[in-house]
Amino acid sequence: MPYAPLRDLKIYYEVSGAEEAEPLLLLNGAFGLIDSASDWGKHFEVFARHYRLIAYEHRGHGRTDNPSQKFSGYSELADDAAGLLKYLGIKKVHVVGFSDGGITALKLASLYPALVDTLVAIGVNYRNTPEILAAMYKLDGAYIEQNFKEWAAILERQYAHREPGYWKKLSAQMIAMWLDDSGYPTEAEMRAMKLPVLLMTGQRDPFGTVDQVLEMHRFIEGSELCILPGVAHAVPQQRPELTGMVVLDFLERQRKKRLRETYRP
Repeated sequence: MPYAPLRDLKIYYEVSGAEEAEPLLLLNGAFGLIDSASDWGKHFEVFARHYRLIAYEHRGHGRTDNPSQKFSGYSELADDAAGLLKYLGIKKVHVVGFSDGGITALKLASLYPALVDTLVAIGVNYRNTPEILAAMYKLDGAYIEQNFKEWAAILERQYAHREPGYWKKLSAQMIAMWLDDSGYPTEAEMRAMKLPVLLMTGQRDPFGTVDQVLEMHRFIEGSELCILPGVAHAVPQQRPELTGMVVLDFLERQRKKRLRETYRP
């Protein structure tokens, strides 16, 4: 199995698609793994037909190490992504991220602007509100165990290679990171972005709320916005075909725009 040795951990990753194709980095949300049931499970094969697809499991997730008791924030996750790309020798990449992966993508574009070609962020927020905090605590391990028994059983199986109940420790680490407002992309960082960005969210998303995504859309000059009616947070899973079509259309339009600019007198 392929691992990339970085600063303080080894990251599990997979690469698929044609080697000569443009690279696309796909970022999971919380608890997301590289498997058919994950956030992007229904998209791996489709995206790999068009791009050299790079996917990995975030620190503490799946087969990637969890070297500390605390995640220091989205900047750390962006550093992990940049480190993996450097390890693979990739100097420019399209980035598509969902939830935590989308927030990480925004941080990556802010901290490593030369690295990110185009960016799609789905179901993201940049600050906490009472409504978001209420939804966040429903991802606490004890709450999941009591109210979502089937999901708890799935998580226990997915992390059976670690100590029993590991996923609850992971949940606590993630919630602690989410509660730290200083770790999110800032308005100033988003206003400074000079790249093609597509923001997507579901109309009923309790985390990437329409109000916040509209604010982020105003911050990022020239960004595009897609709101899916009647959809909640898990956009790539709830509407996989539409999500894939919107993402691929956005990336293709940006490619054609670059070509036109290349040949413009």
